[in-house]
Amino acid sequence: MNSKPALFDLHLHTWWSFDATNNPEHYFRCASRLGMRCIAITDHHHIDSREEVDRLAACYSQVRVIRAAELSVKTSFGSFDLLCYRLPDQPAGALAEVLAYYRRYPFEHGMALCRGMTALGYPYGEADLLELLKSYRPAHVIARQGITMPANAKKIQDFAQRGWVADRAAFGRLVEEHPEVFQFPSYLPVEQVVPAVRAAGGVVVLAHPFRYLGSDLKKMEAVCEECQLDGLECAHPAVPPEMTVFYREFCRRRGLISTAGSDSHYPEVFEPPEEGWGYSARPVFGAHLGEAAWLDEFLERVQ
Repeated sequence: MNSKPALFDLHLHTWWSFDATNNPEHYFRCASRLGMRCIAITDHHHIDSREEVDRLAACYSQVRVIRAAELSVKTSFGSFDLLCYRLPDQPAGALAEVLAYYRRYPFEHGMALCRGMTALGYPYGEADLLELLKSYRPAHVIARQGITMPANAKKIQDFAQRGWVADRAAFGRLVEEHPEVFQFPSYLPVEQVVPAVRAAGGVVVLAHPFRYLGSDLKKMEAVCEECQLDGLECAHPAVPPEMTVFYREFCRRRGLISTAGSDSHYPEVFEPPEEGWGYSARPVFGAHLGEAAWLDEFLERVQ
């Protein structure tokens, strides 16, 4: 168990992610206070936070920040979340096309939600969705991104208050029972996304691998090949401590980098957990089992 917070956190979401509410400055302020060397803002689907993050980075020059995004992809094994690091300031070519698709994705998803609910007799339009977004998303984010899909918890709370569904499970059953009206957009295939990221100089890491791979070595090998992975997120709240050791050893044997992150989304998780710094089953900024050597290896790869 670590007695101090980690020196880095490479999986962080801000209020630019559809499902997060963190002010980016919280990360810089806390990283500076905790003596952290490096952070990565990995908002879902895009790099819309780059201007705000760049301004903050100039004010907190002691904390290095890596431009990144968490992109979800389709593979032969199902949908995976990929942490894509060292993205260019001005994406071009195939990467620009990929990011353009993912910038539209939250809007298309939100519109599909509205159409599906309305078709089932629960009238829910753009105005309703926008009102919900305004209740928790900053105005400057909405001005840039427009209407997007809502955070799951906020959506369920809104629907429950309207008397439409009791909880998340009930909404899930509604979608499962009526696929004909819930036509949500799909993720792009991995063979379109990863080559574009790598051609632009990006580094690709599989997020929270325990959710997808468990300890299945054969599957791990296959996923590494299909996704052209540069590394695994070996330490994360969804990765049990014993699996952190397992994934780290796998990375060492294959010459992959090991990363670690809290996957923080919400501002209430900036204080150390009661059990102390180290593994936490909930996202706590800077609380993970990643080692300083991992950061050095990571920085060598993203130079």
